[in-house]
Amino acid sequence: MIVGEIKRFLRDDGILKVSRSIKENQYKIYKVREEMEKKLGREPDMGELSKAMDMPVEELAMTMESAAEVDSIYKTVYQGDGTDLQLVDRLPEKEDSHQKLLDKIFLEEMLRKLEPEERQLIGLRYFQDMTQMDVAKKMGVSQVQVSRMEKRILKKLRGFQ
Repeated sequence: MIVGEIKRFLRDDGILKVSRSIKENQYKIYKVREEMEKKLGREPDMGELSKAMDMPVEELAMTMESAAEVDSIYKTVYQGDGTDLQLVDRLPEKEDSHQKLLDKIFLEEMLRKLEPEERQLIGLRYFQDMTQMDVAKKMGVSQVQVSRMEKRILKKLRGFQ
């Protein structure tokens, strides 16, 4: 019985609570829009509908938007390659300035423990986005040596944690 009441409430009132006056305006807009479609033979634009309703375009748009369905942030917007992309995945994450500062301090501390040549290699690869070939030319070594050094340095950095 409770589940039925909740379903009825959501069906009749929607997920978002909208004032009675806005609901009444939604109904009036719907009726006027239907009449204008029949008369004009096309869908009326916002200006025409605004004039017919004697309502500012902004208020008309807000009233019409309030009738729209609400999407869940977990709604799947893309499926492919065995992965689903949801709306929540597209929301920008808020930056935590304290965490960012702590990460920077921790990173600087770890880099200070490296030899100057190791620090240079990490700086070129990860902070200047250079390829191993570019780093090799700059440091006067082969790409294979850069690859081996990088692997060794990263292993060393993991050991500092």
